[in-house]
Amino acid sequence: MMKKWLLLVILRSARLIGLFALARRLTARDLRILCYHGAALRDEHRFSPGLFMSKETFAARMRFLMQHGYPVISLTDAIAGLPEGDWPNRATVITIDDGWYGTYREMAPVLREQGFPATLYVASYYLEKQTQVFNVAANYVLWRADRRTLELAEVTEELSGSYDLADAGQRATAIQRLSDFADTRCSTEARQMLFRQICEAVGVDADEIEGARLCAFMSVEEARELQASGIDIQLHSHRHRFPSHSFEAAQAEVEDNRRRLVPINGTPLQHFCYPSGEYEPHQLAWLPHLGIASATTIEAGFTRAGDSPYELRRFLDSERVSPIEFEAEMSGFLELIRRCGYAI
Repeated sequence: MMKKWLLLVILRSARLIGLFALARRLTARDLRILCYHGAALRDEHRFSPGLFMSKETFAARMRFLMQHGYPVISLTDAIAGLPEGDWPNRATVITIDDGWYGTYREMAPVLREQGFPATLYVASYYLEKQTQVFNVAANYVLWRADRRTLELAEVTEELSGSYDLADAGQRATAIQRLSDFADTRCSTEARQMLFRQICEAVGVDADEIEGARLCAFMSVEEARELQASGIDIQLHSHRHRFPSHSFEAAQAEVEDNRRRLVPINGTPLQHFCYPSGEYEPHQLAWLPHLGIASATTIEAGFTRAGDSPYELRRFLDSERVSPIEFEAEMSGFLELIRRCGYAI
C-alpha cells in the first residue's frame, strides 16, 4: 500500500497538470455511486473514522458535488438507465448504509439543503430495538474510558481477564470477547444491560450515551420522516447478514427486513445492499427470486452501461479520505488507474 504522503503528492501533481480534468471527460458517461455510513453526533468520527463522518466533512462533500457539476440522481433512475447508460454526464448516486441516528440528525438536513435524493439501506433489527448497537457502542466506551484497565470480571462474573485499554490490540481482544459473549449468551435486553455494566466498569456515563443516542439507530418514525423527505428507505437485511449457505436463510433475512420496512416506504422494496459488502457469486442468482432489482457492493469503481445491477460498485467515502482523494475519485482519475491494473 502506497504511503499516504506520497499518494497526496501524486494526486496534487496530477491535478496540476490537468489529468483530473482529462479523467472527467473520459469517464463522463460513467455512473458514480457514493457510499456513506454514520454521521458523528459528538466525537465518533475520531473513534471510528471509517464508520462515522463529521457533519462538516459530509456537508463539504455535498457542496463539492453541487459546485463541480456532478448531478445527483436517485438510485431508481440510475437503475432504469443502466442498460443504455441513460443518465446525465457524471451522474452520481448517494447511498447510506445501516440506519444510524446521526444519518437522520446530521446528514439528512444537508441533503435537504442541497436538494439531493439519496438511498438509505436500513438493517431493521436495531431500528426496532432502539438500543445501542452493542459491538460498536462497547468499543466506543472502551476507547473513551477514563480507566485504562478493564477487568472483565467487573463486567460479568462469567468472564475474566485484564486488558490495557491504551493498547489497541488488547482493547480489540476485549471487545471480541465481550461481543462473542453478548452474541451467544444475551438477549437484546441483556446486551443493553451488559453495555451499561461495561460503562460502569470503566467510568463512562451510560445515561449520557443513551440520552444522546450515540451508536444507536434512528426510530421507525424518523425513518418514515426521511422517506417523506426524499431519502428512499431500502433493504439491508434484518440482522445485517446475508447467509450464503442456504437460500432459505437468506430469504428469511430479506423478507424479515422487507416486512418491517414496507410500512415505512409504502412501496415494494427492490434495492439491496450486501451487509458489509459480503456475498458469494452463487447468491447473485437468488436476487431475482427475492424481488431484488439491484444490489450494491463496497468494491471501488464506476458503473458503466450494461453492467450487472447486482454487483454495483461504490466509492466508500469516510473521514479518512482527504478532499483531494475525494476529488480524484469523483473526477475518474483513480478509476482510470484501476482500469489500467494499478492500485494506489
